[in-house]
Amino acid sequence: MKIGLRTIKTALGAGVSIWIAELLQLQFASFAAIICILCIEKTKKQSIRSSLERFAACTLSLVLSGLVFRMLGFNPLVFSLFILILIPLLVRLRLQKGFVNSVVIVLHIFTLEKFTLPIALNELQIVIIGVGVAILLNSYMPNVEKNLKATQSAIEEKFKKILFEYGAYLEKGDQGWDGKELLELEENLNEGKRLAIQYDENQLLSDKKGYFYYFDMREKQFVILSRMLPIVSSLDEDVVQRHVFSEFLYDISADVKSENTAYKHLQKLESQHQKMKELELPKSRIEFETRASVFHLMNEMEYYLKTKINYYDEKQIDVS
Repeated sequence: MKIGLRTIKTALGAGVSIWIAELLQLQFASFAAIICILCIEKTKKQSIRSSLERFAACTLSLVLSGLVFRMLGFNPLVFSLFILILIPLLVRLRLQKGFVNSVVIVLHIFTLEKFTLPIALNELQIVIIGVGVAILLNSYMPNVEKNLKATQSAIEEKFKKILFEYGAYLEKGDQGWDGKELLELEENLNEGKRLAIQYDENQLLSDKKGYFYYFDMREKQFVILSRMLPIVSSLDEDVVQRHVFSEFLYDISADVKSENTAYKHLQKLESQHQKMKELELPKSRIEFETRASVFHLMNEMEYYLKTKINYYDEKQIDVS
């Protein structure tokens, strides 16, 4: 049986919360454990958001219940009326996560059948203990950046392989490539985005154009490569343009990296595109269609390169 870090935090936080509440001789000390358990989330940001929402909801319900019960008395119908008022109010303020905690606090007051300042302070201290312990424990999160870099490296290696195989097909024809990298790449991109979100949620002062946007850029490039596959595999006629473009694909496959090298390849692509236009006209319909397909592939590669250029332009704007 595998016990995760979040489970350990939950168990430890529940016990510590009760211990602190009992140390301060608070009533309903066990409620601090419930608050702590509910506030321990998967990431730092989620935990802080959850804690603040629950604290705000509990404080609001505490004040509101005091007013309602003092005015209308302590009986089941008044409690029902209070719930009817509380739920829409929490939803309107986007504090609905704290509903259960709020109801428990109100039930404490309802059970005691009185609302005084010491009772209100008792409940607030319990909430503060539960929230505080949860935030403290969730201040430690395992660093997933190593996994992010490994995923990034795996993605770039698959891009290299795909581009190389496209070039090999254009130069030599079918080489028996099974295209498994395209399937694996989709899984890597999904995993990369998941890790990137987790990483960002654990950075309280995070870069909004960080890993997630890098994987998003690669995903757009992946879509372009997927569109190119049926076009590449349909080319049978041997024309000069195929070999020229295959050399370009070999060149770019050897230079797939996280740094921005797209500008120099785009310039080379534009140069090749211009030279191909200056070649003599096709002599047959098949040659014409093949050359048209190669030109289409070149246009796709232009989108591929500009996607990376746009990513770095946006990143520069975000940083500056």
